[in-house]
Amino acid sequence: MHKTDRRVFMKAGLAIGAVGVVESTGIGRALAAAATKPDIVVVKGADAFADTIKALEALGGMKRFDTQGRRVGLLINAPPHWRLEGSHTRMEVALAVAKMCLDAGAKEIVALPVLGPKFWTGSPLCETHANVIKAIKECSGKTVETKITKGVRLKSGKVRPELLDVDVLVNIPIAKHHVGTLFSGNLKNMMGGLDHETNAFFHAGSGKTGYEDVDFLSQCIADLNTLRRQDLCVVDATVVLGSNGPAGPGDLLKLQKIVAGTDPVAVDAYCVTLHSRKPNQVVMLAKTAAAGVGRADFEKLSVREIAI
Repeated sequence: MHKTDRRVFMKAGLAIGAVGVVESTGIGRALAAAATKPDIVVVKGADAFADTIKALEALGGMKRFDTQGRRVGLLINAPPHWRLEGSHTRMEVALAVAKMCLDAGAKEIVALPVLGPKFWTGSPLCETHANVIKAIKECSGKTVETKITKGVRLKSGKVRPELLDVDVLVNIPIAKHHVGTLFSGNLKNMMGGLDHETNAFFHAGSGKTGYEDVDFLSQCIADLNTLRRQDLCVVDATVVLGSNGPAGPGDLLKLQKIVAGTDPVAVDAYCVTLHSRKPNQVVMLAKTAAAGVGRADFEKLSVREIAI
């Protein structure tokens, strides 16, 4: 062992020992918390762009997700036909994620699904970070028939190839109300990686129409989420629909929060509580957790809340 390595090793050992001695005290708990990365980070502030960067830094930064020299996909919940405030992810949140990916050395950044032509121009930041926006590629818009091997209800579907081909998948939804599943976040946003025909099956495949069969819809969402695990979840919980989602118009909740984590089920479960609901009220969460995608008992995880 080199002297430098040995010094680092000895210091680490002393630090661990110190935490062990005082772990039952406030100092010990603080040391232990500082030594581990939180599972979920929640940043509350007035600047969505800066708050997103703060949340990702507290989570460990983009280097934690090995983006250097790799292809990164940004799954953004901002279809062109959803224009009302609170119905779609804010441009500032997606731009902050893209900037951090680029700064961390991402080889390529692709946004999906196909976004509206004005999405990246909806903020004064578009001029300040024009180089970042220029580096973001649009998805092809094509889909390929894909088997859902672990699907219970959804056995196959037409999937955007970028959803499967990117090395790192970052989900960037908005934490809003949904009249069918009660909540829309990471899990529901995965439907943005499918074509219209497959999404229609979620709502009518059981023989019922619209949101009449919530159990079937929830199971299809759970099945979809077994296809590709999200590497990072960054949720826009700034100003969101509190009713009549997903498209609105509805009541707006001004939460002013960014929620980030690596477990899409846990992050969604936390975000459900921002709507004054309990995770066990959302069938989609239980079914996706049962499929092995993540865990809904977020309260047993490390949640770090930061106010700016």
